[in-house]
Amino acid sequence: MNLTAPLVPKWLPPGQVFWGSVTGVCFFAAGLGILTGVKARTAAIMLTVMIATFGLLANGPMLVADPSSHWNWTESALNLALIGVAWVVADSLAEK
Repeated sequence: MNLTAPLVPKWLPPGQVFWGSVTGVCFFAAGLGILTGVKARTAAIMLTVMIATFGLLANGPMLVADPSSHWNWTESALNLALIGVAWVVADSLAEK
């Protein structure tokens, strides 16, 4: 939590630790849904939305604040790759 909570914007109520914990639970729930097949596509879509939200709320402001930081660019690129992977998983679960 020491690495996760500081990434959550301080202005987002009810608090950074709360949202860090909620995202952990959401990752677990999405993984469980995808692995068991129970609402798997919905879980993958919600996972994609959650990771994209990270990019907007956490990575975006850090990148704007310090665009010369290689770490910020790496985190943003990794976030974009994870969005793509989650989207591919969601698309692969669509009924044909």
